[in-house]
Amino acid sequence: MKLKIALILLLSFGVNLTYGQEKKKWVNPIIKNYGGILDLERVDVAPDPDMEYKILVELVHKMDKKSKRPAFSATNVARLMNLHGVGGVKPENLKVVVVIHGQATSSVLNAESYKDKYDNESPYVPLYKELMEAGVQVVVCGQSYVNYGYTFDKLMDNVKVGTSALTTITTYTQKGYTYFKWD
Repeated sequence: MKLKIALILLLSFGVNLTYGQEKKKWVNPIIKNYGGILDLERVDVAPDPDMEYKILVELVHKMDKKSKRPAFSATNVARLMNLHGVGGVKPENLKVVVVIHGQATSSVLNAESYKDKYDNESPYVPLYKELMEAGVQVVVCGQSYVNYGYTFDKLMDNVKVGTSALTTITTYTQKGYTYFKWD
């Protein structure tokens, strides 16, 4: 009898815990297909919706030849946009520049060149396209791009070529951009 009561109480407690928890609500306010974030019920520190945000992100992630998904650091740019968006910041108040170099350089190859290199569809083309449509400026380090043996006809549309990642970083930080480096 005590065992039955204990089991009933345990099950009842478990059911109450399940119903008492807040449901997770994933949203994508700016970048619709990447970087889903939680729309939290309580937030004590949030972005200022009236402020202009100038953000520079350096991407140097390793390329996984077999992966059908972009590297987390690349999709984290979408999360950055969506996190500001859920905080009320309008897309036009987000000035985001992504500079790509090192091992991440091949992520800016166009679809055909990426498939030739990795024998896979590029998971980066749709991500970078959506980021650029939302106003993100994608810049590849010209030094890395050429040193990896790529020609400019293999570059994804609308990706800009910087003299180097180093000069792109120093230029944008001097312009007041907040700097992140994601591997």
